[in-house]
Amino acid sequence: MSAQIFGDLVADMDGDLAQLVRDELKTGWHAQQVMAGIEATRAKQLNDQIEHCTVDGLGQHVMDVPADAYFAWQQHLGRDCWGDKSFRSWFLKKNPQCAVNYTPRNPTVLVP
Repeated sequence: MSAQIFGDLVADMDGDLAQLVRDELKTGWHAQQVMAGIEATRAKQLNDQIEHCTVDGLGQHVMDVPADAYFAWQQHLGRDCWGDKSFRSWFLKKNPQCAVNYTPRNPTVLVP
């Protein structure tokens, strides 16, 4: 019954809108993007409470990307997208909640 009503509603929509609704029901990309944004915002709140610093040999922690977003972009653009510095810069501009606040520490000298 409800499937018939929903089908009638989609049939009554404008052509472009009906196609968008059908695509969303098939793939769910928009819902996944919204959920990834919510997850990234939560991760940002947690990351702001943690002190980040450099790790010898690894460098500086710059961004924290949710797994869903990471694999969705990798599937969409290919495996090498995360190795591209311009893509990472673009991603951080579009998703500032993924940026990690970094405050450098003063050097510490240990004297025995």
